[in-house]
Amino acid sequence: MAVIGISHVGGAVRETYVINALSALWRARGITVETGPGFPASADLCILHHDRTRIDPADIPSAPGGVEVLNRDVLDISKRLYSALILSPGDDWAGPVIIKTNLNCFGGPERRGARRRPLHEAQKLLARYDWNLARSLPKGVYPVLASIAEVPGWVWRREDLLVERFVPEREGDLFALRGWLFFGAASYGYRLFSTDPMVKTGTMVGHEFFDEVPPELEAARRSMGFDFGKFDYVVHDGRAILLDANKTPSFAGDPQSPRLQRLADAAAEFLA
Repeated sequence: MAVIGISHVGGAVRETYVINALSALWRARGITVETGPGFPASADLCILHHDRTRIDPADIPSAPGGVEVLNRDVLDISKRLYSALILSPGDDWAGPVIIKTNLNCFGGPERRGARRRPLHEAQKLLARYDWNLARSLPKGVYPVLASIAEVPGWVWRREDLLVERFVPEREGDLFALRGWLFFGAASYGYRLFSTDPMVKTGTMVGHEFFDEVPPELEAARRSMGFDFGKFDYVVHDGRAILLDANKTPSFAGDPQSPRLQRLADAAAEFLA
């Protein structure tokens, strides 16, 4: 019986993690799945699932000899490494801009492991009402401003923040965001629709699935060394633009959908 070992770091293995759904599907196929900080000595396949933007190579646990470790090479998913939209204060850009964290997922995984500071907690509270005055982004929101001139000076001085051109994908009056979820050779794409520029599952008013993804995304995956993960992107003026790369993706929907079943089946290529 095959054994898949998952090295997870970053709190509890939440139900919304894709790896959690895949683990249940693998177990239903008779595969043993063991999850912990390290890899089991009996593993036939290892998956690195450290929910952190950056990973020190020294923190990657040892795998049994000759066993493949998926995502071993994905050590840094900071947005500054792959964003093609980053602006500097003097850039000639007349359109809207968006302010983001350089760390993945608003830097949430890193904050979960940090000691709470009273000043930081007060900033978060104030940011709900006036993020500029608080000098802290509002929780779960990347502010969109009408022009580069509206970006506060303190934002430019923060290494943990970045300013990008805001180039949304539109479908009529709606904003659209595309995602590509992949495991090995299997993958599927989707598009979310929202009335809010901050498109996510919580704001969507519709969605659709598809199989084909632009070659730019496939090239980005190869260059970044991803075996498993999710890319968020838009198609703007006919060009695919990568917005976010995630190696510990989450999902919403049916954990036994045909699409996730297809991803689970792809483990066979590594276990053969």
